[in-house]
Amino acid sequence: MSLIAISFAGTAYAADLTANFDAKHKECLERIAIDSELAFEEAMIWQDDGGGRRAKHCVAMALFARGHEDEAANRLDTLAKASDGGTADMRADFYSEAANFWLVANEPDRAYKSATEGLELKVDHLDLRITRARAYAMSGFYKYAETDLTSVLVYDPKHASALRYRADTRLQQGRLSEAKVDIENSLAYDPTIVETALLRGQINEAIRKAK
Repeated sequence: MSLIAISFAGTAYAADLTANFDAKHKECLERIAIDSELAFEEAMIWQDDGGGRRAKHCVAMALFARGHEDEAANRLDTLAKASDGGTADMRADFYSEAANFWLVANEPDRAYKSATEGLELKVDHLDLRITRARAYAMSGFYKYAETDLTSVLVYDPKHASALRYRADTRLQQGRLSEAKVDIENSLAYDPTIVETALLRGQINEAIRKAK
């Protein structure tokens, strides 16, 4: 067999292995919704058997489903830094999940750190920028939150979630007319989100009281 044939055979084997790992990862994540404890146990076994980043990711997601938000976030941060963390895009996604989990755990400082490290890998990762803005807002730094959300809207002016979060930061700063514009635009772009309608009610009430 020629060296070229051997190379092609190796490439085909690697592709098959990747496909099998991807399929197992998908099955693992789907099992979490059915039985998170079983999914966690099986993911740990898979991780010990060399499952790599997919197994580690499933372990973290199962931990989150079981209510261990801080441990799940910590594992995702570690995975994003690990030698087997994958491409820059993959690592940024792990940081994004970690940052969101830190927010659920009421740890805005750690959410900020995860989001910032992810943005160093992928500056145009909009979910990371929104999550960092939420971390700022949770800590009361509404101007910084607004800056991040405005940058999201530079990339995507019709981003309904970014508009909703920016409306909230402007409400918190007492800038009611600007908050009103943002929330109406958010509803126009996506009228299905209940939180947006609730926030519009709060903004309208604040405007009524300010008259």
